[in-house]
Amino acid sequence: MKKKLLIDGMSCGHCVNHLTTALTEDIEGVEVIEVNLEGKYALVNMSENVSESKLQEVIEDLGFELKGIE
Repeated sequence: MKKKLLIDGMSCGHCVNHLTTALTEDIEGVEVIEVNLEGKYALVNMSENVSESKLQEVIEDLGFELKGIE
């Protein structure tokens, strides 16, 4: 299923790369489609067994804030 993760705290290309790597390597079943720095979001394909709490944990461990999931 495709989801849009609203993420606050990204400020540069390094943030985008770090987030992309963490989401794909730390969470089984997540494929990053796009991370948009200006729009402050990440588009992902993820399996149904991926929990929102796991997404939030990985994102916040990087120092960002998960503002919502659409």
